[in-house]
Amino acid sequence: MNCSDTGRLQALLSALLRELRRGGNASAAGAGPGPGADASLYILLIMIFYGCLAGGLILAYTRSRKLESKHDPYHLYIERDWGRGG
Repeated sequence: MNCSDTGRLQALLSALLRELRRGGNASAAGAGPGPGADASLYILLIMIFYGCLAGGLILAYTRSRKLESKHDPYHLYIERDWGRGG
Protein backbone atom coordinates (compact mmCIF):
# COMPACT_ATOMS: atom_id res chain seq x y z
CA MET A 1 0.00 0.00 0.00
CA ASN A 2 1.25 3.42 -0.91
CA CYS A 3 1.01 5.78 2.08
CA SER A 4 0.90 8.80 -0.19
CA ASP A 5 -2.61 7.75 -1.31
CA THR A 6 -4.52 9.60 1.43
CA GLY A 7 -7.98 8.49 0.33
CA ARG A 8 -7.12 4.81 0.67
CA LEU A 9 -5.33 5.38 3.97
CA GLN A 10 -8.30 7.36 5.30
CA ALA A 11 -10.68 4.54 4.32
CA LEU A 12 -8.47 1.95 6.02
CA LEU A 13 -8.25 3.98 9.23
CA SER A 14 -12.01 4.61 9.23
CA ALA A 15 -12.70 0.88 8.83
CA LEU A 16 -10.27 0.11 11.65
CA LEU A 17 -11.92 2.67 13.90
CA ARG A 18 -15.40 1.24 13.17
CA GLU A 19 -14.17 -2.27 13.95
CA LEU A 20 -12.60 -1.17 17.22
CA ARG A 21 -15.76 0.67 18.26
CA ARG A 22 -17.92 -2.34 17.44
CA GLY A 23 -15.62 -4.65 19.44
CA GLY A 24 -15.54 -2.19 22.34
CA ASN A 25 -19.33 -1.93 22.49
CA ALA A 26 -19.79 -5.70 22.43
CA SER A 27 -17.46 -6.21 25.39
CA ALA A 28 -19.03 -3.35 27.33
CA ALA A 29 -22.48 -4.92 26.96
CA GLY A 30 -21.57 -7.69 29.39
CA ALA A 31 -19.45 -10.11 27.36
CA GLY A 32 -16.49 -9.79 29.77
CA PRO A 33 -15.00 -7.85 32.66
CA GLY A 34 -14.85 -4.09 32.50
CA PRO A 35 -11.91 -2.23 31.00
CA GLY A 36 -10.53 -1.28 34.44
CA ALA A 37 -10.39 -4.84 35.81
CA ASP A 38 -6.84 -5.48 34.61
CA ALA A 39 -5.66 -2.12 35.88
CA SER A 40 -7.14 -2.77 39.32
CA LEU A 41 -5.46 -6.17 39.50
CA TYR A 42 -2.14 -4.64 38.45
CA ILE A 43 -2.38 -1.90 41.09
CA LEU A 44 -3.29 -4.48 43.73
CA LEU A 45 -0.30 -6.67 42.84
CA ILE A 46 2.08 -3.69 42.92
CA MET A 47 0.74 -2.60 46.31
CA ILE A 48 1.18 -6.14 47.70
CA PHE A 49 4.73 -6.28 46.33
CA TYR A 50 5.76 -2.97 47.90
CA GLY A 51 4.00 -3.87 51.15
CA CYS A 52 5.98 -7.09 51.41
CA LEU A 53 9.17 -5.24 50.52
CA ALA A 54 8.60 -2.61 53.21
CA GLY A 55 7.67 -5.28 55.78
CA GLY A 56 10.80 -7.25 54.97
CA LEU A 57 13.00 -4.18 55.30
CA ILE A 58 11.44 -3.24 58.64
CA LEU A 59 11.85 -6.80 59.92
CA ALA A 60 15.48 -7.00 58.77
CA TYR A 61 16.30 -3.65 60.36
CA THR A 62 14.66 -4.63 63.64
CA ARG A 63 16.54 -7.92 63.78
CA SER A 64 19.85 -6.26 62.97
CA ARG A 65 19.37 -3.76 65.79
CA LYS A 66 18.66 -6.59 68.26
CA LEU A 67 21.77 -8.49 67.23
CA GLU A 68 23.91 -5.38 67.43
CA SER A 69 22.81 -4.55 70.95
CA LYS A 70 23.51 -8.07 72.26
CA HIS A 71 26.96 -8.77 70.86
CA ASP A 72 28.55 -5.41 70.18
CA PRO A 73 31.76 -5.04 72.29
CA TYR A 74 31.15 -1.31 72.72
CA HIS A 75 27.78 -1.93 74.31
CA LEU A 76 29.25 -4.64 76.55
CA TYR A 77 32.00 -2.21 77.65
CA ILE A 78 29.45 0.49 78.48
CA GLU A 79 27.29 -1.99 80.38
CA ARG A 80 30.21 -3.51 82.31
CA ASP A 81 32.36 -0.49 83.16
CA TRP A 82 29.84 2.33 83.33
CA GLY A 83 27.12 0.32 85.01
CA ARG A 84 28.87 0.49 88.41
CA GLY A 85 27.65 3.99 89.04
CA GLY A 86 30.32 6.12 87.49
